Amino acid sequence: MFTIENAPGELSETKEPAGRRDAQAVPEPSKLALLTDPAWLFDTLWRRKLWIVAAVLLGAVLAALASLMIPPKYVSTAQLFIDPRDLRVLQNEVSPNAVGSDPTSITAYLESQARIIASDSIKSRVIQQEGLDKDPEFGGEATKTGLAALIADLLPSSGAPPRDGTLYALSALDKLVSVRRGERTFVIDISVTSRDATKAARIANALATAYLEDQAAVRAEAAKRATEALTARLEELRNRLRLAEDKAEKYKEANNIVGAGGKTIGEEQLALNNAQLVAVRTRVTEAKAKYDQTRAINSSSIEAGAVPEAVASNTMTALRAQLGAALGKEADLLASLGARHPALASAQAQVRDARRQINEELARINRAAKIEYDRAVEAEKQISRRVEELKSQQYAASRASVELRELEREVESSRVVYDAFLRRARETGELSGIDTTNARIISNAIPPLEKSGITRRTVVMLGGIAGGGLGALAVIGLALLGARPAPPANAFAWGLRRRRGDKSEPDESPAEAPAPASQTASVPAPFVPPQAAAAPDSIPKKAGWRRFATIQGGQAARMPDVVQAAAAPLLATLPAVRHRRWRRNDGEPRSVFQHKAHLVDVMDKPNAAFAKAVRSVRSALAKDGAQRRILVLGLRPNAGTSTLALNLALDAALEGLPAMLVDAGQGENNLTQVYAPEAQAGLHDIVSGSAGLVRVALQDEGTGLFFLPRRGRSDLVTAQQIGRDFFAAARRFGPIVVDGGPIDGDRLTQRFAEAVDDIVLVIREGATGAGDIETINAALGPNAAKIRGFVINEAG
Repeated sequence: MFTIENAPGELSETKEPAGRRDAQAVPEPSKLALLTDPAWLFDTLWRRKLWIVAAVLLGAVLAALASLMIPPKYVSTAQLFIDPRDLRVLQNEVSPNAVGSDPTSITAYLESQARIIASDSIKSRVIQQEGLDKDPEFGGEATKTGLAALIADLLPSSGAPPRDGTLYALSALDKLVSVRRGERTFVIDISVTSRDATKAARIANALATAYLEDQAAVRAEAAKRATEALTARLEELRNRLRLAEDKAEKYKEANNIVGAGGKTIGEEQLALNNAQLVAVRTRVTEAKAKYDQTRAINSSSIEAGAVPEAVASNTMTALRAQLGAALGKEADLLASLGARHPALASAQAQVRDARRQINEELARINRAAKIEYDRAVEAEKQISRRVEELKSQQYAASRASVELRELEREVESSRVVYDAFLRRARETGELSGIDTTNARIISNAIPPLEKSGITRRTVVMLGGIAGGGLGALAVIGLALLGARPAPPANAFAWGLRRRRGDKSEPDESPAEAPAPASQTASVPAPFVPPQAAAAPDSIPKKAGWRRFATIQGGQAARMPDVVQAAAAPLLATLPAVRHRRWRRNDGEPRSVFQHKAHLVDVMDKPNAAFAKAVRSVRSALAKDGAQRRILVLGLRPNAGTSTLALNLALDAALEGLPAMLVDAGQGENNLTQVYAPEAQAGLHDIVSGSAGLVRVALQDEGTGLFFLPRRGRSDLVTAQQIGRDFFAAARRFGPIVVDGGPIDGDRLTQRFAEAVDDIVLVIREGATGAGDIETINAALGPNAAKIRGFVINEAG
């Protein structure tokens, strides 16, 4: 088994701690160690308290003088109320307010208005109105009078362009003007800082007024531009309408299309002739019926008393009466005088005459009916021919009206557009003189009564505090320069007293001889095989070396020759970190490795002893080049390999090296379970070709360190695959630090041991025992030659 034995010239086993430090890992107590002694600090400050009081008074006086030289600052604020809903003057505004009702749109609109108030266009208005380009407070040149003006006139001109005071004033206003919107309000606060209270109020009010004037001018200018654009288009639209109308009228003239009220003359004539034709045909029918009726009537039917309407007339009525009277007289004479009386013959002659007249009347009526019928038939023929002619003309006109309707639609559309532009131009012309901005000043800025910022009393107090702090630092620095702490006779004895809680100061007596240089040598002893323990005289006798050897009587296992010849120095001792659980996590971690299970003092406390020990280990390993593959193994489980491997990789990454940390350990607290439990791919995916290194490796954004988690079938990975596939893919990374866990771990650890360049063995202080050499030989075999050294972990 392994134990620790003293080299010649070292302290005895009873006077040394179990884990000794070499000169590199544990330096002699320095003057800076006094800073950790509260009693020494309090005594030093108390003995030189007058110096500190003088520094406080000096700081207060200097602060008071500085406060007198600092110009006063006054802040004045004007308030604007901006309603996103503008005044609605016309139905169609030139620049309608498209702000929605949702809070996001309203907030964006108000923030935009605040940016407009703080823009250079508004500030330029104020600069011109208030003459700030000539104000020395805002970068303007002071007026030169007296001797200064005389000297300026005598000096030759430099030829540079004249100074633009507006640019300097704009730059000054950018720093002195603050525009912000109140929380959940429509109120904009305009604050101005100036050395003069009245000037601050005047500029704040000028900014508010300039914003309102600018908004009104912008809207008026927009209305004016719209009016000019519409007016420019009116002439073109008017000409287009005139051309369309001329084209339509020429087409009507060419096609003889004349009409009023939406109908052409041809259409009206056709309708009128159709009505006449219907009336004539009715008259023909009536005349035909009357003619047929008159032809069927004779005198006998008239005498029988059947007088049709067709022959009914006053003449026929009178003739019938005459016939009736003649017949009555004939009948009377025949009855009274007899058939041969001469008076009867006269009566009969009257009857015949009446009948003759009736026949003549019937013939006349018949001829009249015939003439009327013939006239109606002729009229029907003429009107029918006219209707046919009009129909032919209307068919041609209808074909021509198709093109006419297209021309009329073009005329109508041109007329509508022209009317709309004309009406809109009139509206925008009238709107240019109306301000529709719904904003107003609700609170004018007034000159502030008190100065803003830190008061002179506070400045004096801060000066006194700063003076006291500087005085205390100066006192401590002078005390450190004057202190001469002497180390104990042996550095390991000093470390032993620290671990035992001995707070006594080392003896500073000059009579004590300093430790010989041989006891502080920085070259550790090589890793000694078990055969070397039987011949102690062959070992180089150098004071301060730490050697591992077998206890007498133990069964020493035979080790390979390459291991027996290799040197295995003590690289460093990792000190125990005390009060770790009471550390404060200040702010957000800048790396995923912070504030977790493992200690990362190379980031949290880079000047602490732990970080320095890690840095010394990495420096020793980097002597053969930065592109090294390093395997960290533990002699026992829980030796601290994960913490050392993590800090080695982080230290390299913080120096800008492309470092990579590989997790090959096992257990619940291995690096993968702590830092990347959600990882899905690992080493097996890289060597099998199912995923690339870039996809599998995780990069810490805070430090740039790449981390390869342990995932997948790692037991299937061979040493050849690690060297050929993984290390070849990771050739641009270096160093590559592998956390291998305990030396008797799984097969993955042994395969990494075959592929890496260096092996670092971590031993927990006091955790050595029998069979350690056998364990190393059995676990590493020929790879034991790759052991570059040991690291003792004092964390218990």
